[in-house]
Amino acid sequence: MKLSFRNAVALSMALSLHSFASAGILQEHQGHWLGGMKVPDGRVLKIGAELFTRADGSYWASVSSPDQGVYDIPVKIIKEHGDTLELDLVFAAMKLTWSKDHFVGEWTQGPAPLALTMHRVKEFPKKIRLQTPKAPFPYRNVSLAIPSTEGVTLGATLSIPNGKRNPNMVILVHGSGPGTRDEELAGHRPFAVLADYLARRGVAVLRYDKRGVSRSTGDYENHTLPQLVDDLSAVVQTMVARKQFAKIGLIGLSEGPQIAAEVAAKNPNAVDFVVSLAGTGIPGIEMLLLQDRIWAKDHGANPVEVERLMVYVRAYYETIMTNAEVQPRIEMLKALYEQLSPEEKILVEKHKMNEGTLSLSWATKPFLRATLLSNPQIAWARVRCPVLALGGSLDHQVPAKENLAGINAALKAGGNEKVESVELLSLNHLFQTAKTGKEDEYDKIEETLAPIVLHRIAQFVIQPR
Repeated sequence: MKLSFRNAVALSMALSLHSFASAGILQEHQGHWLGGMKVPDGRVLKIGAELFTRADGSYWASVSSPDQGVYDIPVKIIKEHGDTLELDLVFAAMKLTWSKDHFVGEWTQGPAPLALTMHRVKEFPKKIRLQTPKAPFPYRNVSLAIPSTEGVTLGATLSIPNGKRNPNMVILVHGSGPGTRDEELAGHRPFAVLADYLARRGVAVLRYDKRGVSRSTGDYENHTLPQLVDDLSAVVQTMVARKQFAKIGLIGLSEGPQIAAEVAAKNPNAVDFVVSLAGTGIPGIEMLLLQDRIWAKDHGANPVEVERLMVYVRAYYETIMTNAEVQPRIEMLKALYEQLSPEEKILVEKHKMNEGTLSLSWATKPFLRATLLSNPQIAWARVRCPVLALGGSLDHQVPAKENLAGINAALKAGGNEKVESVELLSLNHLFQTAKTGKEDEYDKIEETLAPIVLHRIAQFVIQPR
């Protein structure tokens, strides 16, 4: 959820997991710790650290910034020295030293460390949205640890309706970015809301943390699409092995439907239906170009400026695609930028066309190049089960018209006529009822998922055609 390609960067500040933290202070003080940090401009910013046990039984931590609405930022490396923990977040570092009943903290992100004192809290402060699930629940939630490839263990929650024998069940598949099992964003928890809605209607739901995020182990920073396909395949096989579900389906959001399509195509006897929510249906390079074109317009570029910017953007992506080695790729991208005229450089920076997928930091990531080279139509053409494809008319990240058309064309080219495709009016990328569809609305909208979306999904998964 978490957001599509460009916007995932806002939540993807810290990433992979390389070291294994042993027991000790990390084990002894599990829970939520919160402190206030005075930043250079005089504001006091809340910073949280959660110490927890991952799905494989190892002890780990994540960092949160409640004032910025960012939670479960993955930690790359943890070092433990006596009463001190050192957390490496790539973009910053946190040192926590135990003192009687609290942590004395030090945050380093720049020339000088910033001090903070962290005390135990029950949970971090969060916005409470109207649709956030509330007890009593007519279903039980079961925590699972699901083994995947490369020694990765996925943390998951299985919601099983009370008194329902052999229900249909769905697996929720996140979009790009460091997605937790709830796909949490700006106080919204769309996967928790969807799971609650379906479980109350007799459908079992499995949701899991992406590899390298929250309770799941693995390397988020260097993950690739095939690895995410492997993870979902492992989840599917685990659910099949339980032998308690009538039908098993996949519901993906944003990048998730492409992963779901890959798994459904490879496991036709295990996957009975697929729901695509704002799924991509055009080649990766064309998808990002379309997204960047809309981004430029949304950030004030006039038609002439948009066309000038898109010449640079296409050349940027093609440079990534044609250079498999990271270092030559980066050098060529730097040279590409330096070849721009002073006016063009100003235009790029003015409209933020050097951020997200157009930043040098993202240009090093395996999954960006893999995305650019990918073509979801290949997977969709091999899907034989019933498919419900939904898109929002105000989606600025995965525009519904082009992508629904691509999904439909690929399915039909493969001979699949069991397709229901709908563009829903006035809904944005997150399927909220919106006015403009721009990303700055996500936080302002109280609704997490529009009722019409919940209703259509429930109708389909209860009785897929």
